[in-house]
Amino acid sequence: MIKIEKLFLKKRIPEISEFDLCVANGESYVLLSSDDNAFNHLINIFSRIEKNFKGRVEIDSENILEPHSKGEINPDNLVFLSNGNQWPPDLKVKDWIDFFKKYSGAAEEEFEEIYIKLNIDRISSCKIGELPEIEWRRILFSLVQLNGFGNYIFKDFAKGMPFDFNLEFKKTIQRLKKNGCAVLYFSNDVFLAPEIGDRVGFMKKGKLLLELTSTAMKKISIKEIYFQFLAE
Repeated sequence: MIKIEKLFLKKRIPEISEFDLCVANGESYVLLSSDDNAFNHLINIFSRIEKNFKGRVEIDSENILEPHSKGEINPDNLVFLSNGNQWPPDLKVKDWIDFFKKYSGAAEEEFEEIYIKLNIDRISSCKIGELPEIEWRRILFSLVQLNGFGNYIFKDFAKGMPFDFNLEFKKTIQRLKKNGCAVLYFSNDVFLAPEIGDRVGFMKKGKLLLELTSTAMKKISIKEIYFQFLAE
């Protein structure tokens, strides 16, 4: 479960004010906004980089910023993936995978399946920056699922990707939900939102203005929604 309660951050403009959001286990939630900075603030709060705020941020009912919480960049049961390059481009694929393998605790057989499925031997000596973006995203997405995380946060992870990747991504989201995972997806893609979210929230100037079910969203004008809630 991913939960935000009465979050208030007025360190920068635009502020985040009295923000509440809850993603249940087995649910996918898409938060839409045209403000990339607001998403970055939320991600920094989840990552424990930003601490100058009021409110609660919970992962599986634990306030991740309480003094007794562990000091890792991310909580043990939360994984974050973005469309941006979070990894050093000169790092070799093999070195990154070896690092992940060492700390993930996943079984050797599961890694072997990923190696075969994605033909990683072919690219293991390549640098991350040399790989096509779609190939690197497939590797990341496949590996993070091995660890059995219960909560996933994505930021435009399907953005700019071809149809087959998006189809595969949507199928995987459905599988994660069946496994009881909570999925939170940050985006400004009003068309993708009802395809992957059970519920869709609209954030503007740091406030959650509206929530719709994906079923309800498909019945109303996407163009009208965009100009009312996403356009600046």
